[in-house]
Amino acid sequence: MGLIILPLLAAWFAAFVYSGFMLYAIFSGDKPLWYAAVTPGLGVALALVYLRIGLSGFKTRETVWAFEIPLYFLLNKVAIVVCVAAAACHFFGWGAATTPHFNAVCFVLGFAVSAGTLTGTLYADRFQQKQGIGTTY
Repeated sequence: MGLIILPLLAAWFAAFVYSGFMLYAIFSGDKPLWYAAVTPGLGVALALVYLRIGLSGFKTRETVWAFEIPLYFLLNKVAIVVCVAAAACHFFGWGAATTPHFNAVCFVLGFAVSAGTLTGTLYADRFQQKQGIGTTY
């Protein structure tokens, strides 16, 4: 199973690193310091909301398949589309001339989804233990 999960983790980690480049674009611009501080805070808050919503679907379960929670986060189609769209819009600059907050929105979406996915994947075993959820192989 590591042959499936490890490349997916690497891809999401690459998306997380790319969101760091998006954050650099915000810091290197002429935005005020509070703007550059609020944007990562909003990204962290949205990542925690995504993580909480994703894990809430498993709270009532008594057993889950061994890799069900990590694969739920790694293969979430909506998360993949949001992250790819944010990265593509930032990379190609689509709509950058229409709004001054374009880089911030791309960062928040890309960071929230990639950080939430990585955290949900790596936190899955601990979540199962904390909730008393059994594992089926």
